[in-house]
Amino acid sequence: MSRPKQASIHIRCDYDLANEFKQIVEQNGYTKSLVLRELMQHYINNSKNQNMLSERDLMSNVIKKSSAIKAAPLKDMTTDELLKLAIRMAEKHI
Repeated sequence: MSRPKQASIHIRCDYDLANEFKQIVEQNGYTKSLVLRELMQHYINNSKNQNMLSERDLMSNVIKKSSAIKAAPLKDMTTDELLKLAIRMAEKHI
């Protein structure tokens, strides 16, 4: 059973876009709300995956055989960037 809906989002768009969206959604047997929720979830999932990939790329650069190579990517980051990276990584492991 799904949770009750507790939030509402209102958007503005061109009338023609809204009308065409409504027609196509109805032709496919869905509701506008369902399609938009699915698109939102898809966008969130893709965004998280891209963040994970960029963190993996950074960490793979850090985990090299040479200690000079290990330190280089993190050494060039500001304290704020390091903190944000640490928080993002921690959130993924909680």
